[in-house]
Amino acid sequence: MEVKQCELRKALSCDEKDSVLEVAKKLKKNEERHIVVVSSGKPVGLISTTDMNNRVVAENKDAKKTKAKQIMTSPIMVKDVSDSLGRVYFDMLKSNVFSIPIVSKGKLKGVLDLKEAMNQLIRAKFQK
Repeated sequence: MEVKQCELRKALSCDEKDSVLEVAKKLKKNEERHIVVVSSGKPVGLISTTDMNNRVVAENKDAKKTKAKQIMTSPIMVKDVSDSLGRVYFDMLKSNVFSIPIVSKGKLKGVLDLKEAMNQLIRAKFQK
């Protein structure tokens, strides 16, 4: 079974050159806690609301002047739609990651949640 057989969530993303203020507004508008940072359509990092607090607010940085690239967590784990779902699931568990960006031909396709991966693996196991 491959990742492409899973239902991916739409990825909320921003460009690495976006200001932190723009990123914060996007997170608020979409009621999300994480955003994938992309460069030329490829995932290069993640920003969480915790990152915003710890790397911007707590350090008294200017959200208008600070860029996403300056506060993102990088490198990040990224998987391809053709990867084995079992391998991706175990990599997520091992790394304590609950969602992961998925790419197709290097471009961001969506986000796979740990719950979706687990559900698909269980379905496949019991459909045999």
